[in-house]
Amino acid sequence: MLSTGVYRVTRDVIFSLRRRGGLPDLSTRKLIAQLGCGPGCGVLRGCRAGQLVQRRRAAGWISEFGSLKPILVILCNRQAIERRPRPRSRFLTDVIQHTVAKSHRHDNPPTLYLLNASAMTKPQAVEHLAVDLLSYKVDIAVITETHLKKKHPDRCFNVNGYSLFRRDRVGRRGGGVAVYVNSRLSANTWTGPGDLSDFELLWVHVQAERRDIMIGALNHPPKPLYRTNALLDYLEASVDAMSTTFPTATVVLAGDFNTLDDSEVISRSALNSIVNRPTRGAHNLDRIYVSDACYENVQVVRSTVKSDHQAVIAYTGPRLLPQNKSRQQRTVRLRSPTQNALFLKQASNLKISFLVQLL
Repeated sequence: MLSTGVYRVTRDVIFSLRRRGGLPDLSTRKLIAQLGCGPGCGVLRGCRAGQLVQRRRAAGWISEFGSLKPILVILCNRQAIERRPRPRSRFLTDVIQHTVAKSHRHDNPPTLYLLNASAMTKPQAVEHLAVDLLSYKVDIAVITETHLKKKHPDRCFNVNGYSLFRRDRVGRRGGGVAVYVNSRLSANTWTGPGDLSDFELLWVHVQAERRDIMIGALNHPPKPLYRTNALLDYLEASVDAMSTTFPTATVVLAGDFNTLDDSEVISRSALNSIVNRPTRGAHNLDRIYVSDACYENVQVVRSTVKSDHQAVIAYTGPRLLPQNKSRQQRTVRLRSPTQNALFLKQASNLKISFLVQLL
């Protein structure tokens, strides 16, 4: 038994007490706990804990008998203090700016809008068209069935921010095509070999930022004055001439083809059709043909302009949401809790009797 007093108990003494078997007497256990050597005294034991305790004792955090002293706490923004001498560079911001700078927005082909307007001379038709062009951020718009003649000046059909190119039908009512090109793009008309005045085909050379685009606006009436083969021959000769004059240009042919066979246009012009949905009832009349796969998305939407044809938008980028809303009137039968209660009250007062005849 150990007498009271101040003792320094070594590790070997404690192990010797453990090997004796059983527990030490009460006075010995109290002394071990008083010296801070027993379990639950706040001092961790073991290899790593022993090193930690030694560092704390050397720093003056632990008294000689193992009792912990108050720990100093930093009452401020510790992260700000640590970062102040070594400010970290914002690499994430640089990466985002680099990504935005290299966006492929400038490499995308101009957004194309196609519509059979069924007369641009209707009241508010130009204003409605301007709404569509601005809402869908259209770069090039091909309008067929403009019904414009020499008596209609361009200033009456201009859209703010766009250049107007048109080709009217000669000698007959209706018809005509027009091309609206965004003012930030350089554009001028181009004529292919073998052109005839009866053809309602207008070619516009558009110079985008990094590419040349040949836009063809075609309106093929159901009963043309020319032979259909003559139009196909002119279309084939025009594409061949473009491949020689502008070898890297993208050729886009859009318009109302009516009864013109789709396979004939593809075989004669070597262009690919990208519109596979009907634009007037169940008929695919308004089509777009391209020389390469430059457009990722093609949508058929309802135009703000009053027409029996739907508009076609070809673009590359995020999906566009339809901007025009339609209104329909439907008849519904109103059923409310009050009406249901009145019906049940009326039904409870009914007396229904059955006459059963026994044979």
